[in-house]
Amino acid sequence: MLYFQTILIYLTVFFQTSTSNLELEIGEFRNTDGHVLISVFDNATAFPDNEKKAVANKKVKVTQKTHTITFENLPEGEYAVVFLHDENGNEEMDTNFVGAPEEGYGTSNDAVNTFSAPKYKDAKFLLEGENKSLKLKIFY
Repeated sequence: MLYFQTILIYLTVFFQTSTSNLELEIGEFRNTDGHVLISVFDNATAFPDNEKKAVANKKVKVTQKTHTITFENLPEGEYAVVFLHDENGNEEMDTNFVGAPEEGYGTSNDAVNTFSAPKYKDAKFLLEGENKSLKLKIFY
């Protein structure tokens, strides 16, 4: 029995997935109204709109022009980040009469499109090693 437990422990350690921390520096916010809503996706299926299918989400009160937000213990792999400066607190992107965003937003790799939603393939990056830092620009 002890032999079986020892093998089980070795297999658990051997097949354990490595994790990383993802640090995002987002700026520059035009004001300190509302929150920034951030979603981390590991595939294109729900990106960028369905935060319920994201691997991680955060909502952070905007208190300064630049914020650093960390997602801890994400499994190493491919990801894309999307975020919204939700100035009025309604937890959705407000648009004007032609559908253009009225609140700030952005993605990893600054992969924003003028006339359509950002694409996962343009925003994706590899999360490897202990820590990864990304500097993200907010577009208004």
